[in-house]
Amino acid sequence: MLWFQGTRLVLDHADPTGGDLAVSTRDGGLHRFLDRLGATLSYDPRQRYVVVTAQDRRSIVFAIGDPGFTVAGVRSRAPFAPFLDGGDPVLPFFALARALYVEPVADAGETVLQPRIGALDVRSDGPRTIVTVRAAMPLVTTTTTDTPDRLQVAFAGQGSSLASQRSAGGASLQEIGVAVGGSARVPTTTLTLAGPPGTTHRVVPGGSPASFTVVFEPQASAYAPPSAPSPQGYASPAATPPSYAQPGPAQPGYAPPGYGQPGSVPPGYPQPGTAPTAAPPIVAGRATVTNLTIAPADQDALGVDVALSGAVSYQWHRLADHRWYVDLQNTTLTGPGRDERPQFGAVQSVRVRQIGTSDAPVVRIAFTFVGDQRVDLSPTPSGLTITVGTAETTDLTRIGFGNTGGAPLVSSAVTPEPAPTEGPWKFGPAPGTNSRLIVIDPGHGGDDAGAMHNGLVEKNLTFDIAQRLRALLIAQGWQVLMTRTTDVDPVSTVNLAKMHADGRPDPDDRAYLQTRCDVANLNHARLFISIHINSAPVASASGTTFYWYKPQDALFAQALERAVMPLAGTQDDGTRHENFYVVRHTTMPAVLIETAFLTNPGDVALLRAPSFLQNVAQGIADGVKAYAGAAPTGPLSGE
Repeated sequence: MLWFQGTRLVLDHADPTGGDLAVSTRDGGLHRFLDRLGATLSYDPRQRYVVVTAQDRRSIVFAIGDPGFTVAGVRSRAPFAPFLDGGDPVLPFFALARALYVEPVADAGETVLQPRIGALDVRSDGPRTIVTVRAAMPLVTTTTTDTPDRLQVAFAGQGSSLASQRSAGGASLQEIGVAVGGSARVPTTTLTLAGPPGTTHRVVPGGSPASFTVVFEPQASAYAPPSAPSPQGYASPAATPPSYAQPGPAQPGYAPPGYGQPGSVPPGYPQPGTAPTAAPPIVAGRATVTNLTIAPADQDALGVDVALSGAVSYQWHRLADHRWYVDLQNTTLTGPGRDERPQFGAVQSVRVRQIGTSDAPVVRIAFTFVGDQRVDLSPTPSGLTITVGTAETTDLTRIGFGNTGGAPLVSSAVTPEPAPTEGPWKFGPAPGTNSRLIVIDPGHGGDDAGAMHNGLVEKNLTFDIAQRLRALLIAQGWQVLMTRTTDVDPVSTVNLAKMHADGRPDPDDRAYLQTRCDVANLNHARLFISIHINSAPVASASGTTFYWYKPQDALFAQALERAVMPLAGTQDDGTRHENFYVVRHTTMPAVLIETAFLTNPGDVALLRAPSFLQNVAQGIADGVKAYAGAAPTGPLSGE
């Protein structure tokens, strides 16, 4: 018998195999387990691999017939090789659980699936030492000791297999201690951090509710908060290939489940004295969810009323498996997420999650329906009302945008994007735009080679395609700028001064990426196109993907997909909503294209052919014309 989070976890069918449990990917119990952890599972029978994406965006990749699997690019070995049962993959359940920071623990003849502190990262940044804890579930913290040079914090409900003592390795931190108490079912892990006299510490927002970050630094110095590396830049690390590892409209990446109603913790868990310290901060210019109620609107509808501290933009998505969700941009929760199962026939569940990043937080409200239900969104003076009816709808529009009601926000860290409206003008340039200018961003360059596999180098291929595209667009009458015109790291003097102390460009460094955005933003470009070549830890991953972030990006991505795919001949991996830096921080419609995989034999053969590179460039040029029309006439402003 399995127990998880205080309740019995029932698997539909599990066969003991090699000291593990063989569980089908169609098993309802497996999906309930993954759902509680904020993990998603995807399987493409044409490619014979299974990818599980953890809530912290690590990719866990299993291949049919291979006992070896990878966790964030690191190879491990399972007790048995995944196999097919009636066309459905069967996985080693305990091996998967451990990869998700959940440890099977024997307790009184039963097995408890114990969430654990899975990683403790320590890094130095000049005189500062930054410690980050990552766990399986959202962290509920209780501070037991808090002096300037010492912090002791308990994580309720989390076990740990970390070493009890660890060398700090930083000038501002001397001691790191980990102690585990409680029981198998209700564990508590206590973290002790201590610096030398004259240091102080501060807790800063983590990248997700399941992470906790604290900075130790000299008291006499006033350092700005560290800028944690983005979980994904514009690049495509081999450890987490974005074409299948990153959540998007096709497979939404729900943040980890919360503990129920805001402010509550599971029964039997130690009650924290303060709110979870890992929650995003409440800052000027960002909206917060001040209240959320779920109740019948009338006999035939369920209403979700969201009260906000200010007006924000939102995006909603309808998925093919009867799920629907809305993302409130630049918004934070004031407590944990929620899981609700309302007594309403058409709605199986409602979930509220904090996702996004510390500098671009998003609140996601997700529904699981019975069938395809009609959803109405109505701005209110205090925020937004979401109404779900009981009758199924034939309108299966997959995406939409809008704005909530409420007071305007000022000094916003991220300006909400206006929702597109109906009419041809939505394809035209915004006021103040150089209507003839298109910026092409050949990914990587110089010391940053990008992915390298099978004798091919990403930075060279992206530059080749970019040059071909530039010639085609100029022939159509467009003015074109490229973020780099040679094999260099494109970083401006201003942005170089903002980088790490070594002054070297880093593909995950925000100052480095900002230079690419500046080329487009400062020249008021009409469109921005970033070109990349993908890679993956498995050779079966293949295809072309079009990534977008802002509402106005989506239509551009769809236009490029329709034009490129018939010419490229690669697998169509679709358009995906993703928080890549260069598409998020450009002010015009922007798309990042992963053209093919350097790790797939079929894609590699195409990438070696100049005709394929030309076809990709031609497809992009055709997509630009389909989206924006013919280039405006008139004198050029000069390149």
